[in-house]
Amino acid sequence: MSDQSVLEVETAGQVSGLSRRILNGEIVVVRRCLQQADLYDAVVKASLEGIRSVVGESKAMAVARDGFDRIHEWVTPAEVPAVADEVARIMAATTHVDLHRLIPHVFPEAGNYYYERSPNVRFHLPYDVVADYQRAYKDFTQRKGEGKITAHGPHRDPWVDCPDNAINVWIAVGPVQRGNGLTIFANEYRNEFAFKDGYINWGVKLRQPLTFDLQPGDAVLFHSNHLHGSELNRTRRARYVVSYRITVGKPHYPHGHYHHYVHAGLAAGRLRALAGVPQNLQWSFFRYQLRRLRYTVAGHGRMTGRDIASTCTGAGPESVVEDDRIRLADFPVGTIRAASKSVCIARLTQTEFAAVARRCSHLGGDLAGGWMQDGKIVCPLHALPYDPHTGASPCVSVKPLRLFPCEVRDDHVHVQMD
Repeated sequence: MSDQSVLEVETAGQVSGLSRRILNGEIVVVRRCLQQADLYDAVVKASLEGIRSVVGESKAMAVARDGFDRIHEWVTPAEVPAVADEVARIMAATTHVDLHRLIPHVFPEAGNYYYERSPNVRFHLPYDVVADYQRAYKDFTQRKGEGKITAHGPHRDPWVDCPDNAINVWIAVGPVQRGNGLTIFANEYRNEFAFKDGYINWGVKLRQPLTFDLQPGDAVLFHSNHLHGSELNRTRRARYVVSYRITVGKPHYPHGHYHHYVHAGLAAGRLRALAGVPQNLQWSFFRYQLRRLRYTVAGHGRMTGRDIASTCTGAGPESVVEDDRIRLADFPVGTIRAASKSVCIARLTQTEFAAVARRCSHLGGDLAGGWMQDGKIVCPLHALPYDPHTGASPCVSVKPLRLFPCEVRDDHVHVQMD
């Protein structure tokens, strides 16, 4: 599936030079990572405290009894944004203590590392459960960022002005399964992509990503420069994850200096009030302040990381080519081609083809830039699969794709389009 290897280990601290290997593109799954660091119970306790604060004792007890993957049976979709906020607030207060236990266990060579001040708390309920709440969820996402309670499209963290030398520590607090989890496009690690405002451009061809089945406490470690995102939750189970970003050495900001990383050594001592100062002692910080001042003076309001991250234009390493008469010789089984700006064709077998609307019914992802998996056409934006025979996806609240008749004539595939 991938040119990049995935290393699965029971004890990360026994792997020599692990941080260096991850920053070189290796992806590592650490089983029972939180339990080994004696941190799992603390994370669960903080999570239940946040739930209790928002929705009450009885619902918190029900979640504790039934598991975080069934939180949507007790916490309503309307309550989830407040729950995510409160859990993040509680966990932010103990981030330095938690990471002081976790990071030396995972990266004993890290020394005085830096970490993002606030952890990322991610509650992803089944999409069919939250489909009617998308306006409120969009408002939350605009304030708090992608991927917290909504699926995040393929991106690299530096595209939204995170450090380009960061390591993501992505931890399952509840079980995570394929269909509601993380996607890492490991084959694309060395490729450059066109992007704008933190999103990969339309018309870029991607290859099938890695996905993971995780048990509570398992962690995925990967470089922030990996192209990664979220699966739209097409399962019946909620997914609850907490992720941290750390840097071994001072964070390097390629565009601006928007995020807040603190020095772990200072954060654990009497000078913790100064823990955020060392990351600012570099030119990128002063350059960011000047850009922010000009942005404000120009009347644009408060500048965010997305505002200052650079825009990369162009087609990328492999762009989708549109062709309304596709030669069979150029159309291998199991691939998808664009017939026009609105229609794409999948070759299912040697003799069977399916033509469908090119835009994903969820958020308009380019299906011609996706891939085939288990006989389904998969959207590259959030890995949502569609049945090429019916146009339906596993999410009943997502409108089925429109189908178009197609046929083979003169060694070419032709689509009948209105």
